[in-house]
Amino acid sequence: MSHERKMMNREELERIIALCESIEKRGLDPFSVNVKELLMKLRRILEEQKDLDTIILDAETLYKIAVLISLQQKWLKERASSLFIDSQLISLKITSAEPKQLAAALARSWRPIVRAEQLTPYRLRQGMEYFLMLPPRDRTYEKLPTAQEEALRILKGAEYAKDVVLEEEVRKMHEKCIMAAGSDGEVDYWSIVSADTFEETVWRAYVLSFVVSEGLADIKKNPITGEMKVVPYPSKRTREKVAAFVISLKSGEVPKALGREKG
Repeated sequence: MSHERKMMNREELERIIALCESIEKRGLDPFSVNVKELLMKLRRILEEQKDLDTIILDAETLYKIAVLISLQQKWLKERASSLFIDSQLISLKITSAEPKQLAAALARSWRPIVRAEQLTPYRLRQGMEYFLMLPPRDRTYEKLPTAQEEALRILKGAEYAKDVVLEEEVRKMHEKCIMAAGSDGEVDYWSIVSADTFEETVWRAYVLSFVVSEGLADIKKNPITGEMKVVPYPSKRTREKVAAFVISLKSGEVPKALGREKG
């Protein structure tokens, strides 16, 4: 046998050894290698070369193949212990199962991601019966006036507002604020405008707005508590900043403030 052929056989044995060692060290699938084919190559090389070096290398290669077979056995035991089922076994079980068994397995594992809903005649009849049993709506509540409309109606149509000079009412409200503020220099807003009736409360708030607009008083609002204070001035002042406050008044919900007077 030529020297070149001997070198090729030696390199092939070394490649087989390296392949077996790689599978062992990296933990790869031992069944990815055809062991029968490796043994046939090993037998062919041994028959061609029977020198001492080849026999020693051949024995080492045979040992590595034996280790590979041992890894295959270990791999099978681990898969069997964990009840591993491969695709071929699943395919075999499906083809051998009866239609009823397949239908039962589908019903147990079915998790639909889309479903269609529709109203049946029974549900339509239930809905109709429900609406027929509802009490009739009271038409008197359909056109209730808003709080703004109610306030305008009061201001325009209140009997006590007739023939009243607005300037005189503003002066009285200014004096009332100064007296109520006292040494503190401020007074609670609702204690000034609150009254026993909604109409009177709206009227007082209306007059107080003119007091503030004339520069005779100011309103401070605590942004945290929402509390509002009226700060009256002895004389008219030029306002540096103009701010607007939205104060909600609802009929039948007159605020309960301290010092509320009858009016």
